[in-house]
Amino acid sequence: MSATALQIKKSLADAIRKKMAKEGLNLSTFSRKINTERNALRRILDEKSTSITLNTMVKTAEALDLELTLSVKPMPVAELGKIAEKLAVAKTAKEANNLKRQFLAGYYGHPVRKPRAQNSTV
Repeated sequence: MSATALQIKKSLADAIRKKMAKEGLNLSTFSRKINTERNALRRILDEKSTSITLNTMVKTAEALDLELTLSVKPMPVAELGKIAEKLAVAKTAKEANNLKRQFLAGYYGHPVRKPRAQNSTV
């Protein structure tokens, strides 16, 4: 589980909890409002559970009149510099390759992998 995913989930769960409290909604009332089970809502509110779909996040936020935004930006130059410094003194090819991947992902963003077609019988 990445630290970024946990940070995003914590922000979402905190915003939902605050809005529920402000509107006086308990789990049962809110789960009916978004047409989902209370256990699913508990997972949405669990800061450590990152198994949530984008559709679920949007549906939950919209039910509370919250604006959900997602942004992607390059890693700060200072962070890229730290990776480059480590790369310059890497002792093994494996370490250097790992640092190169980190640097490129930080500069360009993580690559999007297209799902592969699955064999199916028609």
